[in-house]
This record gives sequence, C-alpha cells and structure tokens, in this order.
Amino acid sequence: MSSFSLPEDFDLGEHFDHRTLIRAMELKPQQAVTALQVDGPRLVSRVQGTGPTAYQQHIQWVEDRRLGPKLEGRCSCPAGHNCQHVAAALMAFEAQQIRIKKGLPEKPGIATPVARPAPPPPPEMLELGALALVPVLRLTTCVDVASEALLHHRYGSAQARASTLRQGAAQLLYRYQPPVGKALDYHAPAGTATTTLAEVIDPQRPGRIVMGHFQRQSLAEAAALRSLVGELDLRPWSLSAGLAVERATRQSMLRQPAHTQAQGGPEVHSPMLLVPQRRDRWPELLAHHIPELERRGWVVEVADDFPYELHQADDWSVDIGEEPGGHWFNVGLRVTVDGEPVNLVPLLVSLVQNGWLDTEALVGRGEGSEVLVPWSVEAAPTPGTAPRQRLLRLPVARVLPLMEWLRSVFRMGERTSALRLSRFDLGTLESLEQAGRVTAPPSYTELMEQVKLLNADGGLPAIDASPNVQATLRHYQLDGLAWMDFLRRSRLGGILADDMGLGKTLQALALLQAELDAGRLDRPSLVIVPTSLIGNWETEARRFTPQLKLVVLHGAQRARHFKEIAGAHLVVTSYPLAMRDMATHGVQEWHYVMLDEAQRIKNSRSQAALSVKELNARHRLCLSGTPLENHLGELWSLIDFVCPGLLGSEAQFREHYRTPIERRQDTLRAQQLARRVKPFLLRRTKQQVARELPEKTETLLRVELTGTQRDLYETVRATMDSKLREVIAQQGLARSQIMVLDALLRLRQVCCDPRLLKTGDNADRGDAPARPHHPSAKMELLLDLLPTLVEDGRRVLLFSQFTEMLGLIELELQRLKLPYLLLTGETKDRGALVEKFQQGNTPLFLISLKAGGVGLNLTAADTVILYDPWWNPAVEQQAIDRAYRIGQDKPVFVYKLLASGTVEDKMLDLQARKAGLADSLLSGVASDAALTTQDFDELFKPLGGE
Repeated sequence: MSSFSLPEDFDLGEHFDHRTLIRAMELKPQQAVTALQVDGPRLVSRVQGTGPTAYQQHIQWVEDRRLGPKLEGRCSCPAGHNCQHVAAALMAFEAQQIRIKKGLPEKPGIATPVARPAPPPPPEMLELGALALVPVLRLTTCVDVASEALLHHRYGSAQARASTLRQGAAQLLYRYQPPVGKALDYHAPAGTATTTLAEVIDPQRPGRIVMGHFQRQSLAEAAALRSLVGELDLRPWSLSAGLAVERATRQSMLRQPAHTQAQGGPEVHSPMLLVPQRRDRWPELLAHHIPELERRGWVVEVADDFPYELHQADDWSVDIGEEPGGHWFNVGLRVTVDGEPVNLVPLLVSLVQNGWLDTEALVGRGEGSEVLVPWSVEAAPTPGTAPRQRLLRLPVARVLPLMEWLRSVFRMGERTSALRLSRFDLGTLESLEQAGRVTAPPSYTELMEQVKLLNADGGLPAIDASPNVQATLRHYQLDGLAWMDFLRRSRLGGILADDMGLGKTLQALALLQAELDAGRLDRPSLVIVPTSLIGNWETEARRFTPQLKLVVLHGAQRARHFKEIAGAHLVVTSYPLAMRDMATHGVQEWHYVMLDEAQRIKNSRSQAALSVKELNARHRLCLSGTPLENHLGELWSLIDFVCPGLLGSEAQFREHYRTPIERRQDTLRAQQLARRVKPFLLRRTKQQVARELPEKTETLLRVELTGTQRDLYETVRATMDSKLREVIAQQGLARSQIMVLDALLRLRQVCCDPRLLKTGDNADRGDAPARPHHPSAKMELLLDLLPTLVEDGRRVLLFSQFTEMLGLIELELQRLKLPYLLLTGETKDRGALVEKFQQGNTPLFLISLKAGGVGLNLTAADTVILYDPWWNPAVEQQAIDRAYRIGQDKPVFVYKLLASGTVEDKMLDLQARKAGLADSLLSGVASDAALTTQDFDELFKPLGGE
C-alpha cells in the first residue's frame, strides 16, 4: 500500500472551488494546521477553525472510473467534505513537501511525512440514521475575476492582484438536523456517499461531543440543485473548471435523472451560483422566485455582503391637482421608507424605461405578491465589496393599475415628479384611490362620484324622457339617454354606437330637449351629418322636438342663416359645408358638438377630422353604428375627438395597442384597450334589444339632391309641369293620367340616378340609358350603407322597380368586391338563386320588384332596402314580406331610401292624406276624385318650395 503523496503537477484548483480556496487562505494554513502526518494512503491532519474549535481531517486519493484519481477529504466540521479545512491541510502539506525538496528546514510544530506518530484513538461513533433535510439558499457575493495568486499559492505568495469587483451570488447548502445539537450544513451533493460523518452532541450524555454517521438524502440534494439551475437559471461556477466545464455541468444536471446524479453524477464542490449575463435579474429573483422557494420550505439566508437591500414602502399618499382647462390632472405619488419620504413616480417611470417592469409580467400574479423597485445605490461599505442597491417592496395590486398610465408617460418623455393624467382616463384615476391617501380638488371628487354610479351593480339611475319629446322612447333608448346625461354631468365625451335603426337620432334629440328644459342650453348645439342625412335630421327634429329652435345650414344660400346661429338651439350642417364654414363655426361657443355617422372622421389626418377637433364645445358626442370599420386607427380618431388624450398620440396608440393587437393578436392589450374605452362607448345591437323591438322596424333614409342632379330634377319638373298644364287645360286631369304618370316616372328616375333618364332619340328607340355625368345622392347613400351592413353580418334584400337601376348597382358592387345575387324578369332558375341565398353563402340579393315581389320565401334575410319607394303600399308590403313571413326568427329592418322635397317625398305625404291614391295613379284608372288639382300642384312643386 503506497503512502499518501501529491503529484508534481498537482493543482488545488482542480479539486476545490474558488470560494473554498479563498476561505482556506484566510485560515493562514501555516499557522492553522497544527498536526499533519501520513498514515499509509491517508493524510491525517488537524486544523484550527476560525473559532476556538479544531477539526480533524482524513484525506486520501480515490479512483473514479470516469475522472481518474480524485481527492476525498473528510472533516469533522459541519461541511464534512472537501471543505476549507481540507484545502488548508493540503496547502500546508504541499508547502512542507516543497521545503523538503529545496532542502529548507521543516516548519516547527508540524510533523514531516516521515514522522509516523501513533494515530489518535478512533472517536466514539453514533448511528443517527436518516435526518431531516432543509435546502438552504445563502445570498452573498463572489469576485468577478479570479486572482492568479490564489491559483499559484504553492509559491508562497499570499498577495492577491485580482480585481476587487464583486457581484451578487448564491450558495446552496444542505442542512440536516440531528436529534441533539446544532444543524449540520453541507455544500456538495452526496455523490456516491451513502453516509456522512458528523460531529454531534451525544443525545444520551448532553454536553459531550461525539462523532456520528447519518444517511444523506442524495436524491433530494440533487433535486434542490436542479431547482436552482432549472427554475431560477442560476449557474454553478467553479474557479478552475472554466465556462466549458460549467456549461457541461449544468446541462448534465438538467438532463440526468435524479437517481443517476445521486449515484455518481457530476459533483460540484461548494458551488457559487451566479445569474448568467444579467445581474439586473436579481430583483426579479428576489421578488418572485426566491419567495416561492421559501413557500416550498427552503431557508433563505442573506449575508452582510449581499449587494441588495430590501425595504418596505408604507404610508402611501397621492396628491392630485387640476390643470387650467379642466382636461388634465397632475399626480404625485409618495411613500415613506424607514421614515424617509420618497417620490415614487420617477422610480416607477425609470423602471418602465429600463424594461424591468412590464404589465404582462405582473398580470396573473397571486394575491399578495410584490414587485421590487430599485430605489437608490449606496457606495460600497468597504473596499472590495459590491455597491449596495436598495430595493422597495411594492404590492402588485397597487402598481398594476398604474402601469398603462406609466407606459404613456414614458412614451411622452415625461420625467417630472408630478405627471399629467387625462380626466378621461377613468380607470387610472379610480385606481389612485386604491394607491393611498388621496388629496384632490373637488372636481376629482365629483368625477369619482359619477364613476361610482356608472360602475354600480344597478347601473346608472334611470331617467325619464322630457314630456316635450313627441315620442315614446324604448327602454334601451332611455338607458342611452341616462348614459349621455352621465357624460354631460362628468364633462366627458362619448360615442353612441348603437346598431342602425335603433334610434340614435331620437336619443340625441331627447338629450338636447332635456338640456333645454333644464335651462342649460344657453348656447347652440352643432350637429354635423352626411349631406344625405340633413333632411332626415330636419324632419325628425321638427317631428320629435318641435320646441328646439332649428337652423339648417345647407345650400348656396346658407350664409344668410349665419346670423340665426347664436339664437338657435340646434344647428344642422353637413361635413363638406362645415369645413367651408369653419371660420364661422370656429369662433362660436357651442354647448354640444355632435357628429352623426362619425366614421366620416375615421381618417385622423383628413381635413374633416382636423377641423372638428378645433371646435369649442362644452360637450362632444359621436353617433356611429360603425366606429371601427377597417382598423383600430379609426377608433382612435373618434376617441381623440370625444376624449382627447385618453389614448395618447396616434403614434403612441399604434405602438401600445394597434400593432400588438392587429399584428400579434395580443389579447391582453385588446382587453386593456376595451377597459379604457368602455365608459365612453355605448353599443347595443339589435340582437341585444330585440325583445323590445317590434317584429318589423321601418326607417326612412332621406337624401338631399345637390348639384347637377338637383338642376336636372328642376329642369325636368319645370318642363313637364308646363306641358302637363297645357294638356290638362285642354282635356282635363282625368284624361291626362298617362302623361302625368310618365312625368312622375321621369322625376323618379332622376331621384334614383340621372343615368336612368332617357333623353333625345334613344328615348324613342328604347336604347340603353344615356350616361351624363350627374351625381346620385341616393346611390352615394346606398354605397355607404351596404358595406356597413355586410360587415355587421346582415343579410340584405334590395328591391327596385327599375331593372336598369339594379344594373347600375351591380357595377358598383363589383367595384367594391361585395358578393351578390341578381334576380330579374330574365332570370331562368329562380329556385337555385333562392336556395343559394337561403344557405347563407351570399349577403346581398338584388331583386326587381316586379319579378320578386311575390312568390319568394327569403327568411334568411333580416334587412330589406327599398331603393325607390313604390306608390302602392300593398306592393311595398309584399316585397317586405319576402323576409317577414312565417319561419322568420330574426327582427326585420326595412330601410326606404327617399329624396327629400322631391316627388318621392310628396307621394308619401299624399299616401298619408289619401288612402289608395298611389294605387289609383299607378293603375291608370284614377279619377278627378282620386287626383285633384291640388294634388297635382303638390306633386310638381319646385324643390324647396313652400
């Protein structure tokens, strides 16, 4: 049996990690090693610890089949295996060998390898069996760059020339609790060892120190190390192994099953555990991962040199001030830390800027979880130690509601202690009350009281419509009125986004009537609408709210009505004219500015959008069944009108919401956006309120003839009026019916589309219609309406008595790439078209009134459009009943397109006054009793005539 010795190329760095070697050097081996002798293949030594206790070591070479010879050092200290005492003994032994080779005198007090005194008597042994294991994570520091002097200590140099830069690190200990005495800490995994020697107190004889064997839990030790490597991404680092060995070690730990590691897997000697490449990850580990280890039974110990210091923030206070104009609040957020006041806002903003705190990372955290916020950095307490980073522990429940606001602040570049918060950002304003003790002006308190009403379980308190409104509002319309009144009380804007046909115009008029009744309508209110809806607003305002003083600004002579604006209650104009008259509207102070079909400002860079946002109004409202048609940028433009600042600038909105939602389908951002705009957007679909709707809802959609279409109508009307009066004077009205009907037909064609009107020779030959360059207001309205209905999933029947009109519509649908079916008198297989539509494959069905007015069952449709009103109400009803019939399970909505002030409009008035007039006219058998001279005068009255 050979005696214990060290090879010529022996390097302690191959057998001990960096920290152990440092601790061995700190013991000063030449003084600490009090006994040293070779006992055959073993080196037996005694080393004085840092305290009064001396420990005994037994060191020998063991053969490893994979790694070759390796040192196996057992020590009576708590570490027990290859500890700093073992390393110190080897340092002293190596130094003794070097002195002997150089012929120097041996160090007094330490036996030479030749001296072989009698071995000490074996200590008394106890069998302790299996002890309870508790993993311990000790947080400390380690040197970034190793000292060459430590690697070459054999030359007797104890001076370190290495850098003193240190970083946060962790050390894994395995703590076993014996029956009596202090807990035993072990660094390295058990490896192949099944039992370990420990110095304990004899449970039978208290106070006496004896040695004991106990079983180490190898599987549990290996699992604990895997938790740190795999879950926390901490990496073991060894002084001499280098990065390649470290990576291989880590991969081996992660890949090998636990039993393999316990039975001889790679053994890391007293490893330091580091955060690879990202030192700033320590706050995240301290805030989330390490508390999770504690919940699982781990013990976490913090050494004095650990470079992070945790502090508790308390005594939260919020200071809110209102800026001039009333649209913005400035906000300060303060806490107290160890009695010291701290302004928290700059810290949180800095955290967002550095990317350390992200909304997505906070969502889903458990109740009571915390986030760590860097507070300040203290200078290193002593040379060679790391600077101390102070961290605040903040409850996630308080930080999370502020994150969207902070993200906006960051993008705006705000870095001041008091930051601006839009009064429209109700969610963040409300969350401030949860953040701490609030000091705020009355305007904030009043706003929060209104928000509490909005969020109450019962919703907003019900209100009644003014008795001066000449209509009975349905329940959902009263709800809409209550919501708009809430916005008015709170000085907020909003978008009434009800489906088409649910009465947005009536709700808006009822709101203005209520303002008049309450005496608040001391300024005029401006309503801007598409040109085609001016007549509709005028008709409904006069019908439902006759007490409102109405001014309609339309046509070339509108300037003469400008002087009436100041004394009006309601001013109605169109988008194009509003832009032209902005010099007048811009200087007027308005009570309300309302935009009907507000999607007209969906292009935020359009002149219309830029102009209306400059109008001076107490309150702003949008009415739109389609506030979002193509992309989220359209919604931003509308919100920017009613709630400026809520969603930041367009660039900020694109970065925060539009790009993540549209391109990455970010559901979290979509939910955040929905929450922010919810208070300002009221949307009711027909399906939601169908129980309160009649089985069939009919709506007149009026258009105004303008430009050359209006001129053409007047030319045809005046010409036909002159000719007919001559004929009627000669042969009487009864005998002139055919000519009257022909004249009415021509006027109706002009109302539908001037291209239908045949002129010159082709009228006699019956050729295709002429195509003059006249606009068609009704066609423009239809082309606005159809894409919206299709996008809403509606199934539409479109009727016209003019087959040529369907042909013109067909060309436009092809241009818009909207799928459709067409049924006329020339259609051969009607049944196939009906079946195709009923199966839901095509959303639009164009039908000539004569060919499809009867005999068809089209219950898949829920919408009917009558492009040109039919004079006989029974015939119209037959067309509507293609959808509204037995088997229909959806509400049916009927839209009648009507040219205001034209023969179409006059015919409806006559229908109401004289039942059967339309039937008698179109049947060709009308008598003087059916059509009087007064009726004739009404039908052929000039546009705009009284």
